[in-house]
Amino acid sequence: MLEFFLVFLGGFLGSYHCIGMCGFIPSLIVYKNFWVGNILYNSGRIFTYIFLGFLAGFLGMYFHSIGFQYFQKGLSLILGVGMIIFGLQITGNIKEKGVPFLDPIFNTIADFLNQFRSSPFFLGMFNGFLPCPLVYAFLIKAVIDKDPVKGMLTMAVFGLGTVPAMLFSAKIINLISPYTRKNLVRLAGVIVILFGIWTILRGFGTGHHH
Repeated sequence: MLEFFLVFLGGFLGSYHCIGMCGFIPSLIVYKNFWVGNILYNSGRIFTYIFLGFLAGFLGMYFHSIGFQYFQKGLSLILGVGMIIFGLQITGNIKEKGVPFLDPIFNTIADFLNQFRSSPFFLGMFNGFLPCPLVYAFLIKAVIDKDPVKGMLTMAVFGLGTVPAMLFSAKIINLISPYTRKNLVRLAGVIVILFGIWTILRGFGTGHHH
């Protein structure tokens, strides 16, 4: 339970990073009821996260089934370092760098999203695929879970953690200062870094393993 609480907390605190990156997307929604539209949008995002969590958990299960001890230790090291790097990006210690040739693709996706203004569930569903270091970090956690069901639960809990900030994004931007938002996001980054360290330790037999 503590593990899922930390995932939820990471999603909740890190979602203030989401406001800066994706906070404009809910404003695209054109729906007869504001609350229903936003709930559908967030449901679509979580649906995508759960789907990605299933794929990540399945991938982790496949790697675990290979059974080579050194391979698994190497994989734990790579995944743990990956989480630490994403955590450092979230805290702002490492600058996020875009991939130049992907920019036209992302612009096309943004135009595509604009066409789903009256279909908030699909808007949220496609929004869930947009690149985000916070999402990547918890998908790595889902790979580490080595279980598609647990991977789905991890990403569902993470997604639920992001809902409050995304649901009230317009009001939160006005109520919470940029300095406070930055500190909240840094806490989320620290949680991701701790998960990364725990992954490395567990892979080398220091932490709990099954």
